[in-house]
Amino acid sequence: MKSKSQRYADVVFPNVQSVAALQQKGGEGDDQAKKYKSLCKKAGSLIRISGLMQAVAFFVAKGQRPAEAHHQKFLRHLQAELAELGQVPAHAPDEQWLALQIRQFDLPRYMVVTREILQLCNWHKRLADTLIAGTSDDHDDEEG
Repeated sequence: MKSKSQRYADVVFPNVQSVAALQQKGGEGDDQAKKYKSLCKKAGSLIRISGLMQAVAFFVAKGQRPAEAHHQKFLRHLQAELAELGQVPAHAPDEQWLALQIRQFDLPRYMVVTREILQLCNWHKRLADTLIAGTSDDHDDEEG
């Protein structure tokens, strides 16, 4: 039987690895991977400071800009990971859907999902730091 931490690592690893593989191709993929890494490092703090719903709304809004596609990718990864962990029903990748689900949760469920996402964010941060080289020079990702 796997520990909860091992399960989180197992669901996050393929997603971060797919972004790291884009970096190997160079060019735009390298830039997106570095931005994704930067977002992974900031996401947990943003959720703790602003709250889950506000952070998800931020990711949705930012992800609609072509230059900010890493926000959309991160949100899709979280949705798939939550579904794999059984926290939300499996659904086609749609950032708006996850935001709608979160808005409909009662308080205890909202708190459980927030903790789950914070754990996933912690693994995103660890694995992105390990698998994705370099840092983003782009400071448009600011949380405020």
